[in-house]
Amino acid sequence: MMILVISDSHGDSSIVRLLLNRYAQWAQMVVHLGDNIKDLLQYELEYPAITFTAVPGNCDYYGGLPNERILTVGVGNAKKRRLLLLHGHTLNVKSGYNRLMYYAQEKEVDACLFGHTHTPLVHTEPVFSCEKEILFMNPGSISQPRGGSRASYGIVLINNDGSITGEVIEV
Repeated sequence: MMILVISDSHGDSSIVRLLLNRYAQWAQMVVHLGDNIKDLLQYELEYPAITFTAVPGNCDYYGGLPNERILTVGVGNAKKRRLLLLHGHTLNVKSGYNRLMYYAQEKEVDACLFGHTHTPLVHTEPVFSCEKEILFMNPGSISQPRGGSRASYGIVLINNDGSITGEVIEV
């Protein structure tokens, strides 16, 4: 299963459309991790074969959506994986990732996808209470990168064996 991961588009819906066109034949899901989720959701009817999911950020005023979601996803009969989606502002990720890492462990997820900092990150963190790891990914911002990074997005792959990999790709 391929998941296209976008965050912090801040009104640049043209780059969202470009990515949707690029990945429409491969991605089964596209996720927007906040700050102008309407940049993605406006295209939902144009891509009926793709599941659209979004969580609002601190710049979103899109009523009715929860600040975070846990999705259970997988391929065929392979072990399903739990993904935590959130923007990150509620856990103050701009000041560090410790709260986020502990929170993801409490939620017993296999991957945590977040935004807010506008800087990309792909990191695997071991969970000390058991023999597993959590994939943490921030795809960066596709329109307003920070910290010397370039505009970017992410791809998460959930393989047939249940393994999860993540990659950040510059626009």
